[in-house]
Parts: sequence; C-alpha cells; structure tokens
Amino acid sequence: MQRPAAVLAATLMYGALAGASSATAHERFPAFVYTSSETIREAQQILVGLKYLEPERYKEGEWDKSTRRATREFQRDHFLKPNGQLDRDTLAVLLSHKHRPGEQPPTAAPPAATDRTSCCCR
Repeated sequence: MQRPAAVLAATLMYGALAGASSATAHERFPAFVYTSSETIREAQQILVGLKYLEPERYKEGEWDKSTRRATREFQRDHFLKPNGQLDRDTLAVLLSHKHRPGEQPPTAAPPAATDRTSCCCR
C-alpha cells in the first residue's frame, strides 16, 4: 500500500517542480515576424506616408537600418513594444494607417513637436 502512495507523491512532486521551472507559452513560441519583401515594402510605404521613413533613404523590400529605426519610432508613438521588428501587432497598426483608394489622405496639421502627419490613434 505504501508503494502506490510513494509513486503518487513522487509523480506529483516531479510535476510541480517541472511546471515551476518550465518556460511560459510566450517564451516557447516567439512572436511571428514578417520577413517577406512584399510585406516589408508595404510597411515601408506606410512609414513613408506617415513621415517616419524618408523616401529614397532605405532599401525597398529589405529590413534595413533606416526601416528598423523608423519602425521603432512608430512603435513608441503607438504604445507598441519598440523592438524595430515587423511583428503582428506592429503590422496591424501600420495597416490601419494605410491610405485606401477613394479616400482622401488625412489633412490634419502635423503635431507641433514633429513633422509627422497626425494619426487617428492619438
């Protein structure tokens, strides 16, 4: 009778120790980062339109230093993790700023502190 109880106690103890030291789901499954040249090009066009990225100062379709810097600034301004990566959340907010055909581009004056166009998120 003692043997099953000992096996049960050992199993429970092992499960508790293994569970406490295991990585969280977020650490085991890192966030997805978009790397296709088409998606990067689209993000760059939006960043240029919002004046985070200077035209002709980046390599189109490549995640270069200028694009990372512009993305980090965009992420900071939109309360996203400023890691300079094109992750799911960043792309979603970027796409919400995309100019749609038939729509007038924003005509609001840029914020006083920067020359960037204002966005609906502020």
